[in-house]
Formats: sequence, structure tokens, C-alpha cells
Amino acid sequence: MYKDSGQTVVKRLIVFRDRPPCGGGSGMPCGACREFFMQLSLRNRDMEIMTDYAARKTVTLGELMPDWWGMERYENNR
Repeated sequence: MYKDSGQTVVKRLIVFRDRPPCGGGSGMPCGACREFFMQLSLRNRDMEIMTDYAARKTVTLGELMPDWWGMERYENNR
């Protein structure tokens, strides 16, 4: 995504492994990936991450990282 297009804002993310996300943390991005998305753009806080494909449940990156350490840097650089 970023390497080829230069785009930094992601609207939605769905991760398939051996099957679609089915709750219980399946399909959830790891901590390093969450950090990467937050550092790409503050707007990625609103990115929807599918947590249960059958139920169509999502969570936002901001909900997963409510007290992100980098927020202070964003606020100080405005």
C-alpha cells in the first residue's frame, strides 16, 4: 500500500488467515502493525478492523489504542 502508492490513510482492514476473522482476536493486527498504522497518519485512528466476519463486527484502531503514546507528539506539532 504505502510503498507503491504513497497513501497513508487506511479506511478498513480485514485479515484472513486459514479462515475469516471469527472473534476472539482472530484477524487482529499485531502491536507492531497497530503502531505502524498510527504513525503513518493520525487519521488511521478511524480505521475499521473486522473482528468477526459472519457477524460483521468491527473495532477502530483508536479503540484498540486509546492512550497511544504518540498522541502528545501530534498535538505538540500542530
